[in-house]
Amino acid sequence: MNANKLKKFLLNLEKEIKPYNRTLKDVDVNFRYSENSDVYRVNSVENDLYDSEYNKIVESIILKHLNN
Repeated sequence: MNANKLKKFLLNLEKEIKPYNRTLKDVDVNFRYSENSDVYRVNSVENDLYDSEYNKIVESIILKHLNN
C-alpha cells in the first residue's frame, strides 16, 4: 500500500463520520495480522526509509505499536 491510498481512505472516512459529529480524532488506529488475530493499537507513525541517493526523500513510513 502507498501513503496516497491511506490518505484517500482517511479523507473518505472523515466525510462518512462527519454527519455524526465525529472527527478522525475519535477514530483509533489498530493493527491485526488477520481477521481472527489479536488487535494491536498503533501508537505512532514515523518516517521509515529514505532514498538511497540523498538519504533525504522519504520513501516509506511505519505505523508502530509500542508496548507500554
